[in-house]
Amino acid sequence: MEGIGTAEGLEESTKTILNVLNNSRNSLLICADQYWPSVAIGIDVFNKAMFDLKKRDIKCRFITEITKENLAFCKELLKIAEVHHLPGLKGNFAVNENEYIASATMKNLQLLSQVVYSNSKAIVEQHHFFFENLWDKSISAIEKIDEIEKGIVPEIIDVIKNPFEIRNIYFDILKSSTFEIMLILTTSTVFMREENDGIMQSLIDSSNKNVKIRIITPTFTNSENEIDNLNQNKNIEVRHIESPFDAQINMLVVDRKYSLIVELKNDTKQKFTEAVGSAVYSTSKPKVVSFVTIFETLWKQTELYEKLKDADKLKEEYIRKLRLADKAKDEFVNIAAHELRTPTQSILTFANLLKYDINKNESIEAIHRNAKRLNVLIKNILDVTRIESDKLLLQQENFNLNDLLITVIKDYTRELKKSHSHKRHIKLHYALQKEIRGPDALVYADKERIVQVISNLLDNAIKFIEKDGLIKITLKISKGDGPNGYGYAEIIIKDTGSGISEEILPHLFTKFSTRSFQGTGLGLYISKNIIVSHGGSMSAENNKDGKGATFSFIIPLIKTDLIQNSFGVSV
Repeated sequence: MEGIGTAEGLEESTKTILNVLNNSRNSLLICADQYWPSVAIGIDVFNKAMFDLKKRDIKCRFITEITKENLAFCKELLKIAEVHHLPGLKGNFAVNENEYIASATMKNLQLLSQVVYSNSKAIVEQHHFFFENLWDKSISAIEKIDEIEKGIVPEIIDVIKNPFEIRNIYFDILKSSTFEIMLILTTSTVFMREENDGIMQSLIDSSNKNVKIRIITPTFTNSENEIDNLNQNKNIEVRHIESPFDAQINMLVVDRKYSLIVELKNDTKQKFTEAVGSAVYSTSKPKVVSFVTIFETLWKQTELYEKLKDADKLKEEYIRKLRLADKAKDEFVNIAAHELRTPTQSILTFANLLKYDINKNESIEAIHRNAKRLNVLIKNILDVTRIESDKLLLQQENFNLNDLLITVIKDYTRELKKSHSHKRHIKLHYALQKEIRGPDALVYADKERIVQVISNLLDNAIKFIEKDGLIKITLKISKGDGPNGYGYAEIIIKDTGSGISEEILPHLFTKFSTRSFQGTGLGLYISKNIIVSHGGSMSAENNKDGKGATFSFIIPLIKTDLIQNSFGVSV
């Protein structure tokens, strides 16, 4: 008869488990946590029964969590059956053709004291279904074992809401540090809490292993003594940001491989687990690099503040620029946090929906779209880093600027028709003006970077046209005193949008200058530096008729033949 029951005590539980193993005729499926491999292989009575399955040609599949601690046991399991890895696996059950057993808890190398048994057909079928779903979500044990043995860190982006789990990860990645820790503490309460929770002691322990530790925190009098004590350690350096951060977060980056961004839900609480909300943990290289870039940008800014302290006389304009930079820093942290959080959350949401969607195209498209958005942000941050470190390399070649413009504008025209035709009508018009003879506008430049500049200017023009509008692109070929006496090419992009804010205009080509909620304000800064690196220049102004703005840039030509005519081409 079908039924369900419980086996109590070590002897009865062991007997029940062995019966299920011995009763398996064709297949056995086991799904169990990280402690199960040590029980299955490390306890003789189970070890013998497991290897007996192989002798009887029973087809077995096992799912478990593979760790450094159970690695040897998992290798032994591979001799018996196909094994998969599933991180964070909880609970334990086994099912054959007709029977099911389960245990709520399991301990390393210890017999089970209680198991649930059932031969109910419905329960057996249900757990076959559960197993197959988990099998599809897991990865090969061979792949995971290879990762562990080679020290490969798998790429993870995980949103964590359990405060105790956040704290455990915080300590774990601190303890794993081998050469560098970057830490941003945004409030004085956070700084004091970190000391009370033992995190500061963990930092000191890491510094004693010659790990270089850098901390950025606002200036607060109630934490001066603690900071002075830390600064006496040769491997720890604490620097101050002049004003508090608007966003209350705790940012930790370890060895440029791990990042943990912790949201502070209630900053008045003294315990870490009571103060934190959610957190984003990542080992994804592009994401971690983006946070490294943010940290390094703020670290450089602290150097300016240190110099400012030592200076006796500072001009008002210099002080004003520093304050603007400080404001831009806060705005950038908030914008970057939003720009990173929104697509990341969308990717996680749609990835989760893939499990349930019959038609997966919409979710896949959304994941792809948000991944591209993250990629653009990361590329921009990396470009800023290259520019500031004088490492922006150009892959230059000879090409026709006119041909390049025609190709780019055709692409934009096609995308505008496809994406915006039902909302607004934006027309692109391209005109080429010639004042010299010979082939059209030959330049020696980095084609991909020039496309990046043109695309950025067109994107800006399109973004600030609310309804219908016109974007006029003009290429002017002029004789003049170019770098080699060859003249120059000028590209002019004039739109009928909302124009440039008077507040933004004086700082238009500096970092983080934006009045749009759809960007970080890095595009124009990067674009101008690209043009300057080609020996050119870039400028912008509002149109005299009050409608829209005009952006232009020039780069040198490589030909000297002069012609007299000019003509226009509409795209």
